[in-house]
Amino acid sequence: MEFYETTEGRLGLRDIPPVLADLLRQIPHSGDRDSDEVEERFFPSPSHDPDEEGLRDDWRAHVEPELHGAFQSARLVVEADLRGMKEEDDGFAMEFSKGHAEAWLNALNQARLALVTQHRFSEDQLAGPRPDRIRNERDLALLQLTLYEYVQHWLVEVLEP
Repeated sequence: MEFYETTEGRLGLRDIPPVLADLLRQIPHSGDRDSDEVEERFFPSPSHDPDEEGLRDDWRAHVEPELHGAFQSARLVVEADLRGMKEEDDGFAMEFSKGHAEAWLNALNQARLALVTQHRFSEDQLAGPRPDRIRNERDLALLQLTLYEYVQHWLVEVLEP
């Protein structure tokens, strides 16, 4: 898989193997999980102090709805960009506006947080070697995390002045 930037200010990926194309297509839906644990990871309480119930109520009423909207908006941008993915001789390819890079970073972060939470990966597991074979759902999730990390790293490099 190759990452590139065009002279017109578009970002692209080409020679994407089919299995990685499928994992990329999952980005917009990774943060949609209906899980209390994922929800808590995305929207942690601003305080656990019993005397701060008012703060928690304000947070739920004013901050969480905006965060939900921002997260959903980022996933919709990525989903629209992914619809432009085309099959080519050597796999798949796609391009998107450099202006969408922040949305991609946001959606990739959501996807990674959701995967880590759902599979209960420890810091040691995340820092350790990746499996040499995909034997189960956890191994596949580690592959997804690695792919998403590479894409995020590339986007951060592209956005640096």
